[in-house]
Amino acid sequence: MAVMAATAQLYAQKKVSPGIRAGMNVSTLSNIDADFKTDFYAGGALGVRLSPRYTLQPELTYSRQGARNVATVDEGGVPIGQRDVTIEYLSLGIINKFYFAGGFHGMAGPSFDVKIGRNFPRIDFDGDYNGADLGLTLGFGYTLPFGLTIEGRFKTGLLDVFNNDYFLGIFDDPDKISLNRVFQIGVGYSF
Repeated sequence: MAVMAATAQLYAQKKVSPGIRAGMNVSTLSNIDADFKTDFYAGGALGVRLSPRYTLQPELTYSRQGARNVATVDEGGVPIGQRDVTIEYLSLGIINKFYFAGGFHGMAGPSFDVKIGRNFPRIDFDGDYNGADLGLTLGFGYTLPFGLTIEGRFKTGLLDVFNNDYFLGIFDDPDKISLNRVFQIGVGYSF
């Protein structure tokens, strides 16, 4: 009975809060000559408050990323101009929020991002026009008592964006890969 009472008290302390989140992405790609691109993200979250100082928050987010003015070259290495690269992802993230003073919190967690759209061709023509990315997110935020959260995050990809060793001849060294680098500034609301 004591174990059941302790378990019931533990579950009573848990608070599950569905919510929405949206904001601005400022992204670029590593190891290439490109500028930052501004776009957006939007999605939902489910906060599970496991203790007064810790919340586990699974998230499902649509995110537009990429880079502006990506320098491209032909197969001979001759510059052929610049183009904007847009990559759309459906991201499943597991964010760990650690509250340290009032509504202030730090966050960290992994994500699995499925590529659902892009505006560049695959170079190796193997028929796989989709792809995925694994990501790591770090950030800080503040949650107001009525459920509004303001946050800033940095997310880095861990897999090659272009799914091959080069993109239109950009990489002279096939060991270089291009990774997503995304700064996110946004708001969320928990119901």
